[in-house]
Amino acid sequence: MKLKKVDFLEDEFLENPPTEFVDENLFIDDSLSVDKQLIRMDINIIQFPIFSKNTKRKVNQVVRYFFNSNRDTYITVAPYQGDIIPGEAEEKIFIALMKIMKDRGMSKKFIVTATELKEVANIQNTAYISVIKKALSRLASTNYKFKNTMYSSEKKSILAEEIETTILSLRTLRLEEQKNKNLRNKIDDKRVKEVYEIEISDHFYRNIIAKGYLVYDSSTLLEISTSIARTIYMLVEKLRFNDLYLKLDVLYLIKRIPLKYDKKNISQTIKTLTKNLNELKDKKLIESFEIIKTSSWENSEIDIYFPEHSITEKQERFFEDYNQFKKMSTNLSLSFMENSENQDILSCEIEEVTEANVQEILDLMPSKAKKLKTMPKTIYDALQHYGYGKVKSTAVYMKKNKIEKIRAYFLKALENNWAEDITETFETLEISKNQIFEEIKSNETYNFDENLFNKFEKLDKEIQDGIESYSYRDYIEECGVETKIQQLAFAAARKSLICKFLKKYPKILEELDTDTIPKKEIVKEKILVEKVLVEEIKEIFIKDSKELKEKIELGIELNAIAYDISDEEKIEIKKRIAKEALGFITGEGLTSKILEEIINKNF
Repeated sequence: MKLKKVDFLEDEFLENPPTEFVDENLFIDDSLSVDKQLIRMDINIIQFPIFSKNTKRKVNQVVRYFFNSNRDTYITVAPYQGDIIPGEAEEKIFIALMKIMKDRGMSKKFIVTATELKEVANIQNTAYISVIKKALSRLASTNYKFKNTMYSSEKKSILAEEIETTILSLRTLRLEEQKNKNLRNKIDDKRVKEVYEIEISDHFYRNIIAKGYLVYDSSTLLEISTSIARTIYMLVEKLRFNDLYLKLDVLYLIKRIPLKYDKKNISQTIKTLTKNLNELKDKKLIESFEIIKTSSWENSEIDIYFPEHSITEKQERFFEDYNQFKKMSTNLSLSFMENSENQDILSCEIEEVTEANVQEILDLMPSKAKKLKTMPKTIYDALQHYGYGKVKSTAVYMKKNKIEKIRAYFLKALENNWAEDITETFETLEISKNQIFEEIKSNETYNFDENLFNKFEKLDKEIQDGIESYSYRDYIEECGVETKIQQLAFAAARKSLICKFLKKYPKILEELDTDTIPKKEIVKEKILVEKVLVEEIKEIFIKDSKELKEKIELGIELNAIAYDISDEEKIEIKKRIAKEALGFITGEGLTSKILEEIINKNF
């Protein structure tokens, strides 16, 4: 037999499969006590598919997740050449890293051993060193590209520009090398041959340090058996805020996890969803759930209920984490704040909160806030998390708007920074505030009538809102100008100014006998109030584009809460409203009432 000649000097080439691009559309069509286990999870990692749920990932397969039909809101996950994108193993290692990072004082860069990761992540594989090295390498080498999706705690918004980043950087340090002698001396276990230097990437780290995170118990996350169930848990914890009930479109949840979506085989996906929800139920992370099928699975909804103790536990997690972080913040500021422009990142975290602060904020809110037993604790947590200035301006902002769900709106307004436009009032307008103090005092002294206000409070909520709105307009007309100062002045003397307005137009209450009007007549009652007010009060005209823009944005944000619309939809609705409203400004004149009708029509 003739042997084949082998050339041992011949170059060897490893053949990699060609790069494959897989697109996944994750948008939904219009038709359709101190706990050391606590960790901070970056908001982007919670709500986006950073770790794949696909158990059959391919080498060199780049996955692009699109979140809208225009394909300008997306995340691209690209593996290192010859590798696959991160999955469940990498997710568990990342959670373990978050715990170890906290143990290291929340330092951006820290040292960890394979043994530590094995214990924290509870890895049972005897070849754990190989598993861990591969996972760390994958976390360090996979490139994420965010477009209109990366949340920034510094900007307090989604970044519109395209952001490319890895999750972390990695250096493997051999302890046998002379330059690593100091490290060798710090490692008790002499069997350890190498350690890993981890540095969390800027975008993720800044969110974890500042305000772009949620607090979870790492042991709870790691005890959840699958990545799918873990993702559902983290996602619903974010979406529910502090409510005990959450309603979601089934398709929304499937695409947010994301699970495989195939119209022909969606029933199999529903089974997967049910199985993982049952695990959360068994672990008492949710109380119960119900998938409600309507005409088709695509149009179905899911109701998720949470145990009552979960609200307290969620608040305690945040509070305990905050206290731990406050204690370590001095050391952290020394290691992290090397550049002067970063000095403000931690400043908001170190503020003392008192009962007087909480009561002051509560007094600024709409009166129904005082009836909610959970509000003081919610305000306390918000002051710890967001700082006094932002919480106070949000309370003032709330009082001048029509709000049904006070607590949910408060948390949403803080998260989305809706009150940013009046924050400067507390910082730069001290003289003006002093100038209006006497006017507020005068209103409170001479206009407040307890009996009259009690009659006002007996009216239906919609009627109260209408009267308050007209009393505000009357006050602004009297002032001759509407600035942030007038907004604050009205909020501070709200009860007195409403009484002043009702004294000025007594016919309103004369024609509204709430004790004799049955509930079914409430619509007629509302029409009657509108009739009385329109007859008695001169309508205020919107005179410039700035005022128009503010009123449109406020109307859209309030409606967005009720209708749960996306940012993309808000932009389109805003364009339609502005186009129609501008026609009135340049023509016959635009009033607040006409604008309100235009806004409501577009929703």
